[in-house]
Amino acid sequence: MNASPEERKHPLFAVLVNPINRFSDVGAILSALIFSGMVLLILAEVILRNFMGSSTEVSGEYSGYALAAMIYLGMGFSFREDAHIRITFVRERLGAMSAFVLEIGCLVFAMILSGLSCLFIFELVLTSKARNLTAYTPAETPLYIPQAIVLVGMVLLTLQIFGRLIALIVGGVKQFKRAHGASKH
Repeated sequence: MNASPEERKHPLFAVLVNPINRFSDVGAILSALIFSGMVLLILAEVILRNFMGSSTEVSGEYSGYALAAMIYLGMGFSFREDAHIRITFVRERLGAMSAFVLEIGCLVFAMILSGLSCLFIFELVLTSKARNLTAYTPAETPLYIPQAIVLVGMVLLTLQIFGRLIALIVGGVKQFKRAHGASKH
């Protein structure tokens, strides 16, 4: 949701929404850097296998971790930029106030689900670290490392959902209607 200049001046934007947006930007940048690293790793594997008869032995494993990291670290930014697929046929048929209330409800529900996912993944990371769990691969990567990256991505998404909720409440029905073109009912 793009905030109007008046809404951006609201104290909650400076304290909450703007820092959350910056964290999501960092997540997106890290996602892009990880993508670049994954491309280089796969390219190195192709060159080693085809021209030198060798292998990195970790390209498949680490490419999988990189893919998960890219997805999760980019989710908050994608959410902010409305890049996630949303089914809006119900909202489009509602009046501005009803659509606004529905949107708040959906954001609260999404924040609860994302928050619970964060708790579950946090427990998973702690368990993997405490038990010294490693991947069943030649690299024996400690599993808490890729799990922790997924956790960071989920936290970024949860924060971004919270930021959108704050922006929605601060902007009110008029800004929501302007941004989403709620019906005239």
